Amino acid sequence: MEIFLLAALTCLVIATIGYAINKYLRMPWMFTVVVLGMILSGLGLFKGVMESESFRFLSRMGMLFFLFTIGIDLELAQIRKLGRYIVGGDILLTLTEGLLLALFFYFAFPEFVGHSFIVALIAGIAFGTVGEVVLLAILKEFGLEKTRFGQLALGIGVFDDIFEVLALALVIAMPALTASGSQDTAPQTPVIIVLSLAGILLATILLSLVGKVTRRQLENVPIESFVFPFAILMILFAFIYFGARGFENMGVVAAIFGGVAVKQVLPDRVIQQYKKPIFFVANIFLGPFFFLSLGGTMSLESIFTYPLLILVIIAISLFSRLSLSYLLFHRLLGKRQSLVMGVGLTAKFSTSVVSENLLFSSGLIAQPLYSAIMAAFIILKPIIVGVFSRSLAMMKEHIE
Repeated sequence: MEIFLLAALTCLVIATIGYAINKYLRMPWMFTVVVLGMILSGLGLFKGVMESESFRFLSRMGMLFFLFTIGIDLELAQIRKLGRYIVGGDILLTLTEGLLLALFFYFAFPEFVGHSFIVALIAGIAFGTVGEVVLLAILKEFGLEKTRFGQLALGIGVFDDIFEVLALALVIAMPALTASGSQDTAPQTPVIIVLSLAGILLATILLSLVGKVTRRQLENVPIESFVFPFAILMILFAFIYFGARGFENMGVVAAIFGGVAVKQVLPDRVIQQYKKPIFFVANIFLGPFFFLSLGGTMSLESIFTYPLLILVIIAISLFSRLSLSYLLFHRLLGKRQSLVMGVGLTAKFSTSVVSENLLFSSGLIAQPLYSAIMAAFIILKPIIVGVFSRSLAMMKEHIE
């Protein structure tokens, strides 16, 4: 029954401290839950609950629904329309930051990545992806989301979701590719993963084609019909089931594509009607369990033992984004706006945390590195949000 006490405590923290940091610091409330999980873990409180099967199940469901909402938010039409300027810029930004972090991880702390440069590179690329949700919230607050500056930032954030999905797929495949177990089964697993991913993509494409018919037919069905919520859940659970059937963690990627499929099959009015309930389940009902588990797996001892590791991760992230943003966009936006763009593009904490968590839970990265990466996420957030918001407020009149 302690799980209910933990849930009540979490809700209390979110409703008080989470509300305060969201209102005054413009930080997402889930950071409060990650820190709470870290504190509880450090004090040894609710240890039995957070290690129980019930908690792990709720945490995994929270992760899957969280990824499902990301899939619903993906704008495929916008991604298709992105120019080479945005696509090329995003690829260069993500790969450069990921490569710099990988070199640092591999040569400075090789034991934390199992002496594997590939693992270091995937961990770096996963960290280097952009959290466009944070960007959108800040840009909308200043009414800049439809300006050239806003569209460029959001365009990069949206296209960056492709990197996030690819990073997740690579993270899922890594345990099989680095398997040292049975020679009979290990070589088969990557093939199963590739086939599972191909099946998920094929199902998404087919449903996208079918959706041209279903959206038109369903326009006449009353919006309050019980058919729609059950159809949404059916698609989600079907994708997760068939994705995880060949390889368990492939259900993570399947959840994202389940969201994409739902958006393709159902009319826009239905998506808008049920988007809030879905986001409630993902972020309010199940989300806290997932973010608690993230904090619970962090080690306070590792954070205090390797503070330089955290600072270097932050420094590399800021340096790579600011310098490349200036080089790529200073002619288009001007020197000052290009630097501010670089600050905004350092915003993270979306699918990145899932990728890093999977790397850690799969035993590919050590706890000190995982804790340092998560700490960097938390420390970067107020810096980015504060500097980006203040800079936009000062330049608002000059942004086109």
